[in-house]
Amino acid sequence: MNSLSEHNLPDSVAKRLSRRGANFGWLATELYMNPLATEVAWIARTQYGRVTYEQLVAAGVGRNRIGRWVADGRLRREHRGVFTLGHPDRSARGLCMSAVLAAGSTAVASHDTAAYLLRIVPGLVTPLEVTIAVSSGRRRPGITIHRSRLHRLDHDTLDGIPITIVPRILLDLAPRLSPQRLSRACHEAWVRHATTPGQVEACIARNPHKPGARKLRHALGADVTLSDLESAFLVLLETHGLPRPRTNIDHRGDKVDCRWPDRDLTVELLSYRYHATRHAFEADVARRRRSNHHAYTYGDVFERAVRTAAEVAALLSTA
Repeated sequence: MNSLSEHNLPDSVAKRLSRRGANFGWLATELYMNPLATEVAWIARTQYGRVTYEQLVAAGVGRNRIGRWVADGRLRREHRGVFTLGHPDRSARGLCMSAVLAAGSTAVASHDTAAYLLRIVPGLVTPLEVTIAVSSGRRRPGITIHRSRLHRLDHDTLDGIPITIVPRILLDLAPRLSPQRLSRACHEAWVRHATTPGQVEACIARNPHKPGARKLRHALGADVTLSDLESAFLVLLETHGLPRPRTNIDHRGDKVDCRWPDRDLTVELLSYRYHATRHAFEADVARRRRSNHHAYTYGDVFERAVRTAAEVAALLSTA
């Protein structure tokens, strides 16, 4: 496709039309030359290259013109009432914006879709999920539509996409996730968004009839293992008859890998992935340990297990 500069548009207009991943190409000149339709480009720019039928009409694009643009490929139907303009953003956020637009003016991304956008769970699950007001009755193929009157504090926007907030996402996911996966999601919410138990409790209070509250409360304080290194460390402790610690729990405002609260002992399990060399990393950890910073590495757990077990036993006995 030709670049916008080849359409003899002013640089300022070309730059505005090119933002957020949409390349309007052959449509750019028509939009610039037709002030009535220029607004369409600005709308699409803020919506990852998407525009709704209602927005087109509001911008002054008549029904017949919309039909012509669809017929000659200038507009392409992505969902009922939602069109792509030019080459839209095909990222996860672009697809989610399209789903929200298709579900109506009250729609917000929610459940697994919102959790993925906010990096609480891995992998974008299809069909995409949105939540709309109870009174709305529309259905859209390829989109799972939930109906609920969201409290005004339970939704926000993410780069222009209406979306449920993190505590509401956790509450929505609680009935469907296993205890381990829900605990992991709670951990990610804390690490990535500083989501606290108090914020989750406030969301539960706003939604007293939502299922899964008890399960979510348990997950907030439950132990979770986040890596093979952590799992192997627990096996090492069990093999040598040492007490099992709490894992990835809150301690004085920080998430710690392993903690024995009754002994006031904390152990961190550290990867050397981001150090220049393994030798340098292990030497650094050894220095920290000598400074009463208790930390163990892959080598400690997998290659020096007996010695590591003896060291932990000594720490536990003197704590």
